Amino acid sequence: MKKQAIATIVTVAALGIALVGGASLAMTGKPSGDVKPGTDRYRCFNPTFTRGFQTPSDSTLIIETDDNQAYELTMAGPCFGLQDSFAIGIRSRTGMNQVCDAFDANILFRDQAMGGRRECSVSAIRHLTGDEAAKYITTSKKAASASSGASSQSSGQ
Repeated sequence: MKKQAIATIVTVAALGIALVGGASLAMTGKPSGDVKPGTDRYRCFNPTFTRGFQTPSDSTLIIETDDNQAYELTMAGPCFGLQDSFAIGIRSRTGMNQVCDAFDANILFRDQAMGGRRECSVSAIRHLTGDEAAKYITTSKKAASASSGASSQSSGQ
């Protein structure tokens, strides 16, 4: 009888731990604790903390976040008018504040030529790193080092 009671207590405790871990995942949109080795800790981004964007084409959008990360978003097809837009909105389709995977978000913008609001689905998201990201990220550190480099060059002449 004691063994059965102990087994029941252990099972209930294990279920409780699993439920708390699942609730943590559901509330934040990402696992709690440390990131597993070999995974990209910046795989997801929060659209609320988007600092800027660039549109290399009508089907590609580069997002720059407040934490100096860059993400390439590929649209589900040509999103005509996106390149001419002055502002965009990113709406999560998951109800969470994290955009991680294909079809997690829609891009909203005002079409300057046709007027009216447009919406395009995101079909792929890729976190840019290294040199790929460097050409899109504008940080105050980069600007400061560029201006200090220019002033040191002019003072050396």
